[in-house]
Amino acid sequence: MLPAKINCLVLEDEKPAQDIMLLHIQRIPSLSLRAVAGSAAQALDYLHTGNIDLLFADINLPGISGLQLAQSLPATTGVIFTTAYEQYAVKGFELNAVDYLVKPIAFERIEKAVNRYFQHFHKQPAIVAREGQTAQRSFLFIRCERKMMKLHLDEILYLEAQRNYLIIQTKEGVHKTYQSISEIEDKLPAGHFLRVHRSFIVSVDQVTAITASQILIQQHTIPIGRLYRKEVVDAIHQLKKDSL
Repeated sequence: MLPAKINCLVLEDEKPAQDIMLLHIQRIPSLSLRAVAGSAAQALDYLHTGNIDLLFADINLPGISGLQLAQSLPATTGVIFTTAYEQYAVKGFELNAVDYLVKPIAFERIEKAVNRYFQHFHKQPAIVAREGQTAQRSFLFIRCERKMMKLHLDEILYLEAQRNYLIIQTKEGVHKTYQSISEIEDKLPAGHFLRVHRSFIVSVDQVTAITASQILIQQHTIPIGRLYRKEVVDAIHQLKKDSL
């Protein structure tokens, strides 16, 4: 059974970043903010005395870092790292973090990270829909050849980042945009598209087969990145469960 609210704690030593996180969390009805800690020592007090399900942890902190704190937490506590430095991403995922967010953090990115928390810990995707939220769009616009092109989401097979541009493979053909893969990822509905590699996002509905290291979509072969393997396995297990 899903909890009525997920108790979360924000660990952040900078006031402006704290305020942004508070605004984002307030927009997600399934989250209940229990406290804001300015140091790892203060966060430990809350973690030991309170029932904290999810920790949003900055990494660069005075004294004990967010990474060091995460190593001491039980496996039942989800951790989403927030930092201005991308070089910590590998270490964060090695600690089985739910997600790794690079500042400045958009609300859509927080929302997607919380969805991942629900998928990993409660096997229930897309639980963080905002109150009053309308139905998700079935399309997106991309910048392509000096115009904005409309793509229907159910036509997309996968996305592939190549050097300084992005390839979007659809049922009808290929489209190229100079938008980044992260920018497009934030516009895709969680639960329907899955990041399986630093350079690849696949449409879950279009997957035809999967191995330990690859995903097959029609005649296309997409590699599964080492850092994304657990998330892919969890998603496939959920699909199997839903199909029973």
